[in-house]
Amino acid sequence: MSIAVSAVVQPSRRLFLLVGGMLVILFFIAGLIASGRMETLPIAARIALTVMCIAVALHVFFHVMWRRKIYVIHISGTGQIRILQRQKNGPSGYDSVEGEVVHLLPVSTLWSGLLLLHLQNDQQQTVVVTILPDSVSPASFKAVLLACRWIVSRHADTEIQRQGGD
Repeated sequence: MSIAVSAVVQPSRRLFLLVGGMLVILFFIAGLIASGRMETLPIAARIALTVMCIAVALHVFFHVMWRRKIYVIHISGTGQIRILQRQKNGPSGYDSVEGEVVHLLPVSTLWSGLLLLHLQNDQQQTVVVTILPDSVSPASFKAVLLACRWIVSRHADTEIQRQGGD
């Protein structure tokens, strides 16, 4: 079976909108706390809760914005995964980071509507690539899902054989 796949993974607009919605709700909660809707709490506790809500919302916003990257994933016919990371380089375009060979960790999530690929390189550095159906074309999503499932099943078979041989 040949599973050779290449896919360009764009940042998901759906995920960005969901996180944005949660941040709006968090700011709304901070506003309710600050306006005195929680009258049973002392003023110091209300101020502390309001500041914490705003700090968490700002941290999440900047963390999500910092992690919005474009990934190019190449999966060879033998199951070897090569990943290339691209970042926005101002208005002029994108700057590519050198690609590297990685392997798929068992903690990866491979659902029919969501892929959380935990990929680890030889230096034990892990990157999590979130792939939603709006991140890639429908054909690429299905191909990456099938290729990753094949890689996981192949590694599971290898592990069973190794344990049986001991």
